[in-house]
Amino acid sequence: MADEIATGERYVELSPPAPRTTAGTVEVWEFFWYGDPLSYALDPAVRRWAGRQTGVTFVRVPAPFGGRWDAHARMHFALEALAHADSETMGAVYEAVQHRGQRLAEPEEQADFVAGLGVDRARYLAVLDSFGVQGQLASAKAQASRAGVQSVPAFLVNGKYRTDLKSAGGPTELMRVVDRLVATARER
Repeated sequence: MADEIATGERYVELSPPAPRTTAGTVEVWEFFWYGDPLSYALDPAVRRWAGRQTGVTFVRVPAPFGGRWDAHARMHFALEALAHADSETMGAVYEAVQHRGQRLAEPEEQADFVAGLGVDRARYLAVLDSFGVQGQLASAKAQASRAGVQSVPAFLVNGKYRTDLKSAGGPTELMRVVDRLVATARER
C-alpha cells in the first residue's frame, strides 16, 4: 500500500500490548493536556477525525504526569462523571488555560470556573474527591506508563500501537498515522 508506515518510523508497536477497555471495536486513546499548546492546536482536527469514525471507540485521556497535569486530569474525570465533558466544556477549559492564563489547578478555582459553565459547584467538588475520579486518575497513570506515553498529544490504538506528534512528523501526519493504525488494527 502507498500509505504504509513502518514500525519504529512513525509509531511504536507495544509488546506486550497495553490492556484494552472495550472489545468488538478498534479502540483509540488520545492522551492530551489542557495546558499543552500542541494538544490545544490539534483539538479541532482530532474532533473532526473522531466524528468521522465508525466502529471505533474513541477515548480522550488527560495525561496525568503530576502537578497541574493531575489537577487537570481530575477536573476532566469529574466533568465526565457529571456528564459535562462535552466538546463545548472541553473547549471552554482549553480557552481558559490557553488564552486567559487561568491555571485551574486548585479545586476551588476549578469549581468557580465550572460553575460559570452551569455545573453545580458543590456537586463538582464532591465528585472531584470521589473514589471514582481517583480510580480513573490511577488507571490513566497506569495506562500511560504501560504504553510508554511521555508527551502529548499521543495516541494509543488498540493498546498495541503508539504514536505522537514528534514520531508522526507533525499534526497533519499524526492524524494520517492514526488512520493507518486503525486500518491495521482492523486487518488483524
